[in-house]
Amino acid sequence: MSVRLPSTVRLMVPALFAVGWPVAAAQDTAGAVTLVQGQGYLEVQRDGGSWAPQTGAAAITTGLRSGTGRAILRAGAQGTVIMGSASQLRRLRDEADLTRGRFFLRGPVAVHVQGNHVVMEGRGQLRVDLADATQRVAVLSGSVRIDLNGKVVTVEAGQQVALRSGTVTAFRENDPWYAAQFRGEGDAVVQATRGAVRLGTAGSAARSALVGDALRPGSAVNTGRDAWAEIGFSGGGYLRLNEQSELSVLSVERTETGREVLLRLARGTAWNVVEKGQGGYRLDTPVVSTAVRGTVFRVDASGVVKVFEGQVALPSQGDTPLAQGQARTPDGALAPLVLDDTDRLNQSLDVARAAPLVLDVGARAVSLRDLAVQASSQPGAGLSVTIAGRTLPLSGQEGQYRLDRLEDQLPEGQYRVQVRASRAGQTITRTQVISIDRTPPALSGLRAERQGRVLIVSGTLRDASPARVTVTVTAGPTVITHHVNGAAGSFRWLLPSPGDGVPVTLIGRDAAGNESRAVLP
Repeated sequence: MSVRLPSTVRLMVPALFAVGWPVAAAQDTAGAVTLVQGQGYLEVQRDGGSWAPQTGAAAITTGLRSGTGRAILRAGAQGTVIMGSASQLRRLRDEADLTRGRFFLRGPVAVHVQGNHVVMEGRGQLRVDLADATQRVAVLSGSVRIDLNGKVVTVEAGQQVALRSGTVTAFRENDPWYAAQFRGEGDAVVQATRGAVRLGTAGSAARSALVGDALRPGSAVNTGRDAWAEIGFSGGGYLRLNEQSELSVLSVERTETGREVLLRLARGTAWNVVEKGQGGYRLDTPVVSTAVRGTVFRVDASGVVKVFEGQVALPSQGDTPLAQGQARTPDGALAPLVLDDTDRLNQSLDVARAAPLVLDVGARAVSLRDLAVQASSQPGAGLSVTIAGRTLPLSGQEGQYRLDRLEDQLPEGQYRVQVRASRAGQTITRTQVISIDRTPPALSGLRAERQGRVLIVSGTLRDASPARVTVTVTAGPTVITHHVNGAAGSFRWLLPSPGDGVPVTLIGRDAAGNESRAVLP
């Protein structure tokens, strides 16, 4: 039998998922938990506990979790559950048990939420938010009964219940993430760094973070003392992770209206610049959750929230809004915003970020024995050099960047060298053709003729590079320096004669520093 969803669900599915998996064939069993449509990355749990990627519709017998992706599930005969990114559910007593992340449900539906039974008998809509600081069920329309530790609580439209305390309060939705069509995984990219910044990903050891590094779901960025890192997102906006902080990227979705960002700050401070009109942005800490759709604000893992522009909702505090010029203290109280050194630092860095990117590679030599690059740009920029199909980072400090040499030597010859600087979404490139030359210039046909008081020195010079070669001629007390084009060939110079028996020494030095020497009687 083909799955028959209620009319409200059939209207909603195309709006949320422009492209998805086909609806599954399943039985209309009251207790069925069935994945009927999804996008992005989903994994299903097998009976033995292992997880495997899920690329089609399926009955959920054990569990389901999402990376960056969404899933539509049928819960029971008529209920619908939409699971957001970075979320997880399991099957409990033949029903879905929502364990972490965020969910949107249409009734009639019966599920568990972290083991608490939730029932919506008629039509209606509700959402479930399960983060460190926010554990709630909120009703948008209809009515819900929830069994919390043996006590049945009724929650009406426009209300929410905190799972930990059982307290029912008013609810006003501010981040309807489920209403935007999912378009795939978005971007979170390291755009600037300063000091010791480490990037860790699941299954690999942490390493130094580089400008241009893409952050996948589960990536964690750590900053050391006096360090910071800027992370930019699809559609614009960025986060600056201040010193001695740790941030995890849960997911970044692309949607038809912009993007939906989910982040977790485990420790330290995050400075956030969220552009308006680009979709939702949620940052959770162990103490407080924040949800915004365009503002400039600061969040500390200790629970401090400061709003510099716009407004920030606090789902962890009953969606209490913080307006521009307000702050949340660590104990949860509201207070006027007072600037401190961290705020002033971030404001100054915002000004520097807005400045045009610069890149100066100086007057580099066109002929070198080994590749060496020096450049200057803004502190925190990411610089790299591309040569012979390889791209290598340039190390930098205080805006000065360099690559002293390659681990393996390049063969002699001409190369196109491109230096690239990136910062805050800006990119500049500079290109130059150089010669790698380790061969000394060749001196041949040399003659020293004395004609009275005049010494005539002549000969031929050839070099691998057409750049000029410096030739120093020493004849007794006389030292004269000439410059010869490496491809010019012949030369003839007049010098004061040093007298009979005094040797004449010629030293040719090319642009790469290679030398050849000849002594004429």
